[in-house]
Amino acid sequence: MRPVLLAGLLLATAARAQAPTPPPLASAAPATEPVASASPSDDTALLRGLLGAVKPAPEEIRAMAIEDLALLGDARALDALAVLLWDPNPRIQQAALRAVTLFQHARAEEILANVVRHPRLPDALKIQALNGLIFQRTPTARRAVQDAAVDARLTSGVQNAARTVVSQWDAVRR
Repeated sequence: MRPVLLAGLLLATAARAQAPTPPPLASAAPATEPVASASPSDDTALLRGLLGAVKPAPEEIRAMAIEDLALLGDARALDALAVLLWDPNPRIQQAALRAVTLFQHARAEEILANVVRHPRLPDALKIQALNGLIFQRTPTARRAVQDAAVDARLTSGVQNAARTVVSQWDAVRR
């Protein structure tokens, strides 16, 4: 996705979130629990982090913006981080993957497992994703690591890294 298009979508979302909402209409239906939403300042911080990560800038600036997205802890950034895994710059790819590993979220787990299985991503990213899956602490993440340890489509280096992560997982459980 082009950075300008992404920025436009994010600005529209942020503007909609900051617009005043009309008072609810009175109805006979019982009130439901309020839905938690992000505050406008959270939206602004997320938008600034996303713009910093995708706009043309030196790689150090982009990597710092990606790290800031992880520090915000807003799961809405996960899809943008997944897109950054395809950046042609390996440093940006690694920073995006590091950021994804800091989230304990179902989407983060899905991204990490997809990185491990993807045939065109470099082995260094796959090994980094395997090491990040241990922090998800879910049975499905463990299963993804175990599957990688015996997947013949993966290189021996990735399989060995998966075996190491499985042994670390077993050591943590004891």
